[in-house]
Amino acid sequence: MPEKNYRETSRRGGMLWLLQRVSAVVIFVLLMIHYVTYHFIGDGTITYDRIVAKMASPWFNLTQILFLAAALFHGLNGVWMVTEDYIHQRGLRLMLAAILLLLGLLLLYGGTSTVLNAGYPGRVSQ
Repeated sequence: MPEKNYRETSRRGGMLWLLQRVSAVVIFVLLMIHYVTYHFIGDGTITYDRIVAKMASPWFNLTQILFLAAALFHGLNGVWMVTEDYIHQRGLRLMLAAILLLLGLLLLYGGTSTVLNAGYPGRVSQ
């Protein structure tokens, strides 16, 4: 069984550790923006028309997509860090990394298309 190159994973792992902390801060900031815009801005009444109008806003879409991307990165990076700690076979780690990357891209695509189509109730995604 080939041994894990700890020097290599230490360098890369340090950057992933830092990005994990940065993504946590980004998620917190975007969550606060989301919370404030939904619960403190406006007259307090929630109607279907107001929600659809908010979802058609490019700024709303941008914050939602950034929130989605940061949350996906944060979660999948955390899973990868745990996986890398316990799985030492290079081939298996490579396969799991590919699965996590594919899962992240599929979820990002699905979430992004949902956000972009949500502001248009009559619109059907192609």
